[in-house]
Amino acid sequence: MRRILIVDDDQKMTSLLEYFFKSEGYEVDIANNGYAALSKISKEPFDLVLTDFHMPGLTGLDILPKIKKLQPGVAVIVITGLGSDEIRRRSLERGASAYVQKPINFYELKALIDEVLSSNKKRVLEVRNHSVG
Repeated sequence: MRRILIVDDDQKMTSLLEYFFKSEGYEVDIANNGYAALSKISKEPFDLVLTDFHMPGLTGLDILPKIKKLQPGVAVIVITGLGSDEIRRRSLERGASAYVQKPINFYELKALIDEVLSSNKKRVLEVRNHSVG
């Protein structure tokens, strides 16, 4: 079962995402801020982190490099309601696999997550194949 960590300070949004992804067969964990997310990531493996960009304290952009340092193979998708080309560019430069603007269509997000996880798995296999040969 694939594990997703949802990081968002909006409890209504996290509840909706948690319910949707659990009903789609994912194992879901929640962190309501960047500090809690980093604590969970330092202790448990995840396949994907879905993080809001704007949060008090550590933003999604702040935690991105820390997530990648703690779990280099994890895919990260940044979600924001106040998107811009600059935020998109900075998110991708810091290691995000994708960037999504609100409002979110959950089924489109699931399709994106499936695609990201599939391509991320291929990249991990390619890296392993290169290190073996």
